[in-house]
Amino acid sequence: MKNVLPLIVAIVFGLSSCKKEKSFVEELRSSPDEVSIGSNTFTLSTYLYRDFMPGIVGQANGSHMICSNQLTDINNTALPSGITLKKQYIIKGGEVWEAAYTEQVGNAAVIEGIVRDGPKWDTGIIVDVVCEFETAGETYRIIARSQLIHRTE
Repeated sequence: MKNVLPLIVAIVFGLSSCKKEKSFVEELRSSPDEVSIGSNTFTLSTYLYRDFMPGIVGQANGSHMICSNQLTDINNTALPSGITLKKQYIIKGGEVWEAAYTEQVGNAAVIEGIVRDGPKWDTGIIVDVVCEFETAGETYRIIARSQLIHRTE
């Protein structure tokens, strides 16, 4: 019994001094609404939708979700070259859907990325969208909170 007591004390002390790790959802939701890099301050705007137009082959109950993201500077300052949109995370409650951008286009003022084949979540619901992007060898995340999933017919 003498040997067990120090072990119990060590375990209790160790557990009480440990920091609780953030869940991945909490980590994503703690992403900033704006990201400042050099002279630029970036914001993220999104458009999420599912297509319910008749005639979509194999999609009797609507398409998979599609999301378009636009990374822009709040002062319409030209964006630095070399920005790459890497991943998008869509958060619904405690669920996270993650995907790499399948398309990316840009000009001096905006970089747009598109992600297709998302989940068939209900339309009319609110989600948070996180964009992970890279520039000058650094990775950043930015969030657009309370985004509506639209329905097209």
